[in-house]
Amino acid sequence: MDDLVQFLRDRLDEDEQAARAAHAPNWSTDGRTGLHYGVEDGWMTDALTTADADHIARHDPARVLREVEAKRRLLTDYEENAADLDAQHAPDMDYVGRADGLETALQHLATAYADHPDYRDAWRP
Repeated sequence: MDDLVQFLRDRLDEDEQAARAAHAPNWSTDGRTGLHYGVEDGWMTDALTTADADHIARHDPARVLREVEAKRRLLTDYEENAADLDAQHAPDMDYVGRADGLETALQHLATAYADHPDYRDAWRP
């Protein structure tokens, strides 16, 4: 499981770097004219459909950063629960259930990166 945790940490680091490198932190769309970013800068393109612009704005860098942080909290929660299990000789079933549930959640999170060359099919839930 340590490999899966590290795999996810590495992917989240990449997601964070990409989000921080993006041009503007506050993208939006008016649903008609295209994609806009920044406070004063506006950008529209005929190459994007309204649905494309809506999707891009919905997954703006600020949202990606929030998702990265939330997923990192899941990883930390899993590691803390797994450490509690390792520290106890007779694990409490509440810890076992929680750690198992978190492990399954991490496996589901990892499927988003199934196209990455380091992804392992053995991690599929």
